[in-house]
Amino acid sequence: MIRKSDIVRDAVKAGNMKKALRIAKDFRINVTREQRSKMSRAYECMIYPDFYKQIGTDIPGAIAEGIAVVSSLYKA
Repeated sequence: MIRKSDIVRDAVKAGNMKKALRIAKDFRINVTREQRSKMSRAYECMIYPDFYKQIGTDIPGAIAEGIAVVSSLYKA
């Protein structure tokens, strides 16, 4: 049985951060609310950059924060 956390680790290892964030943003166990929020915001900025640009979000900064979180939690 392949666990979702294993899929995230493989995606991080392969450099597919969009896939890793898509799955990891909904994790609740061993992830703080702040970490989950950063991962979710990063993924949303990847999917809907125009919206987040309109509300004044630093898109590259938000994506970098989310990638840093998912990389630190699920590095292979």
